[in-house]
Amino acid sequence: MSRHAIWTDFRGVLTPPLRDGLHAYCEGKPFTPEQLGQCLRALADRHGCPDGMAVLDSGILDERQWAGEIERELAARFGIEADLANLGAEWWSDRRIDAEWVAALRGWREAGVFVGMISNLPADWRDHFGDFQAWAGMFDEVLLSCDLGTRKPEAAMFRLAEARSGLPPEANVLVDDLDDNVAGARRAGWTGVVGGGRSTRAAITRIEAFLQDGGTRAAAGPNDTAAADTHEGATG
Repeated sequence: MSRHAIWTDFRGVLTPPLRDGLHAYCEGKPFTPEQLGQCLRALADRHGCPDGMAVLDSGILDERQWAGEIERELAARFGIEADLANLGAEWWSDRRIDAEWVAALRGWREAGVFVGMISNLPADWRDHFGDFQAWAGMFDEVLLSCDLGTRKPEAAMFRLAEARSGLPPEANVLVDDLDDNVAGARRAGWTGVVGGGRSTRAAITRIEAFLQDGGTRAAAGPNDTAAADTHEGATG
């Protein structure tokens, strides 16, 4: 059995930074990423969620309701009439991945390290996720919030992940691009590492140090004070 478990986030870590994805989605649209971000923040505040995506992936709204509220916010705040009926399909059409991070994950798994994914995923996007890539050959476990009834940064998600890896909290690592999720992992007794985008290389260095030190939790690195490449409404 592996003595360590490395858990990666999906969107923003395995894929390009969320800000990049948001800009790509907004190309050709009548609104800017900043305007969309403001609308997502308004949804989060209205529904008492930490971010706009949590409104969707926690099941408070389904995709059509969620997109409808964004449409109404765009109209009320900016006078923009937008049709977001295909938001999910258009968002998931961006299939870029971080090749450097994927190579690192494959290398660790080939060396005998347990490698898993934990993603906050809306139920309405389950099929998009399944079509994105063949995940079975990359991970020992894939944990999706829509399948489990809990999400990062809730403690229950980390307890479930420990059960799947068969390892104690201190042997598990979460690499995520959202500060709240990294903080949640640390509260659960895990090592939490900020990754994705400009932080990918530093995250690989941190993980290598963690593995070489036998799982001794590495001191917080300079990239752990903020997730540099995130944007309001992120999920992953």
